[in-house]
Amino acid sequence: MYVKKLEKAYFYNSSQRDIIADIFWLTEKLYKSRNTILICCKDYENVKIIGDFLWAYRDDGFIPHSLEKEDQVSVYPVLITSKIDKDYKHNTLLALNGVLVEEKVCQKFSNVYYFFDNQENKEKENARIMWKNFVSQNVVCKYWVNKANKWVLQNSS
Repeated sequence: MYVKKLEKAYFYNSSQRDIIADIFWLTEKLYKSRNTILICCKDYENVKIIGDFLWAYRDDGFIPHSLEKEDQVSVYPVLITSKIDKDYKHNTLLALNGVLVEEKVCQKFSNVYYFFDNQENKEKENARIMWKNFVSQNVVCKYWVNKANKWVLQNSS
């Protein structure tokens, strides 16, 4: 299997926003662009919340997805999980709740979208670790904050 090199990492400081609707919007946009998406949550409870939301967010929209404990999870273009398995073949990672993802795992993806709460010390520290790792690998990094209910680019490398 040919794996693209990690090209871009987008960091979203979600401390001033409920990001569930943003996750739907971003997942829908990436799915329509023919990406395969792995959504990584901190625990199975959050996996279920995101999965339920993707089913119910819009009456006129559907994003085919699977949850980590269901059969044949890797065949769906969107997988919601709390563990990243080496066999998953998705090209885009959405990491939620400031979950720390190993450097070698991130290299499986061409793009990473990293959501963290800057007011939670562990999430903020994990985001810093991930940023430093990506920058050291010459990955383009962009940092977004929420101002007046809009995502605004705050910094980039």
